[in-house]
Amino acid sequence: MQRRWLFVLALLAFLVTLLLHAPAALIHNWTRGGAAAGGAALYGVHGTLADGGFAALTVNNRTVLRDARWTLNPYWLALLRLSVDLEGGGDTVIRVGVSRAVFGTWRLTQLNAAGSVKALLGSLGQPALPVEGQARLEFPLIRLDGGVPIEARGTAEIENLSWSLAREPLALGSFTADLSTSDKGIAVDMSSGAGPLELNGTATLAPDRSYDVHLQLRPRPQAAAQLQTLVGSLGPADAQGWFHIRRNGTLAPPKPQ
Repeated sequence: MQRRWLFVLALLAFLVTLLLHAPAALIHNWTRGGAAAGGAALYGVHGTLADGGFAALTVNNRTVLRDARWTLNPYWLALLRLSVDLEGGGDTVIRVGVSRAVFGTWRLTQLNAAGSVKALLGSLGQPALPVEGQARLEFPLIRLDGGVPIEARGTAEIENLSWSLAREPLALGSFTADLSTSDKGIAVDMSSGAGPLELNGTATLAPDRSYDVHLQLRPRPQAAAQLQTLVGSLGPADAQGWFHIRRNGTLAPPKPQ
């Protein structure tokens, strides 16, 4: 009986080793089952399952990450958890650990990203906005369920943000968002640094997927007249000169796989 179990374990180790060194492109072709319209898709897959990469990742036919490489952490497989270290380049430089246990949620750990605001918005699957600037993200932990964050800790910083629809780029300033999680959900505290636009506010995402956003902003005295006109289009200001933006609703449930 003992010899039989040793044979089974040896066979299992051989199969796992064989799978880890299998060509990633071949496995990708076997598993994708035809490219669906929209959704996520990989192009230019190369290397092996244990150590490989891809030329581009697209979401809804929009490229969100280029020239990425992954390294599989095989020791987690014994605990039925898939764990990969991912590093990408192109317009956005990103480093992150991605893992998921069987029947568990996706975990992103030690996420560090830097690039243009437009590129990072694209990486998050958001449409392009008429803004320019540089952004940096540092998130020790993000947990996702059905593509929606259920836990997040970290900081996002935007520097030299400008509005690009004007004849000349209209400077807005620099801003910071701090994310934390409690039993009430994810909270985002936003504030402004140096620049012509003063801003602060909060955003919350509750466990039931309902969200509430409240921002208040006002031009500083040195702000250009064009910026004062742009902010004034938001509506009347309060007694302290703040213009308010309120948004609330509920995120759509995840689509069935």
